[in-house]
Amino acid sequence: MQTTLTEKQFKKLASLVYNESGINLSENKVSLLQARIAKRLRATRINSITEYIEYIARDQAEYTNFIDGVTTNHTFFFRENKHCEFILKTIDRTKHLKIWSAASSSGEEAYSIAVQLLSASYSFEIMGTDISATMLSIARKGVYPIERAQAIPADMLYRYFKKGMNDYQNYIKVKDEVKKHVTFTRYNLITDIAADTYDIIFCRNVMIYFDQQTKMKVVANLIKALKPSGYFIIGQSENLLGINPGLSSVTPSIYRKGS
Repeated sequence: MQTTLTEKQFKKLASLVYNESGINLSENKVSLLQARIAKRLRATRINSITEYIEYIARDQAEYTNFIDGVTTNHTFFFRENKHCEFILKTIDRTKHLKIWSAASSSGEEAYSIAVQLLSASYSFEIMGTDISATMLSIARKGVYPIERAQAIPADMLYRYFKKGMNDYQNYIKVKDEVKKHVTFTRYNLITDIAADTYDIIFCRNVMIYFDQQTKMKVVANLIKALKPSGYFIIGQSENLLGINPGLSSVTPSIYRKGS
């Protein structure tokens, strides 16, 4: 089985990923791409990368699996939770909140926000979106390895999650009372346009993979969906330098739209 990418193959596949998702795979990501391709070769029982490239050009389902495999990112509950703490300290809990968790991956971000707002008696609804159908399926099921829950406070873990039994003893499941506040749908940050507006938009730890042009396009589209005086929240390792989206900085990685 051929799993070593030639320079030409890497550029071809990186171009497909960029055009579909906006993620810019630099040359230092060759090993990552090779590992993800090797997994798909085993799954499809295809023996060469050349043959696989030809296959995804004619098979939409496998093309989707390829994009899913390359764009999936690791996440966990209560990641960078200072953002949620800011919401709890800042926003009036009598206000009904509409929140968008963009690039929500497998759903931990959306559910982390939900359990904290529930615990504080907020009225809210959350939309989680991602480009990966695989990740969205996991999010809708709401079943996770227990090691991803290490940062969840014990009282919230007991109140809002079920502990798995038998074959699922090392898993937790989000309770229905949490799920009813959260919906998940597929959305491409590069090509899709939001049909609704939101009080808060989270778009964390995905723009680090975008080049400046793509980042500007994504932010501009997201800001159109942000209500006046709404909050736009990015990852703590990200910034909006060189972008002028009509936002004012509230604190590092948290911005507010003008009224």
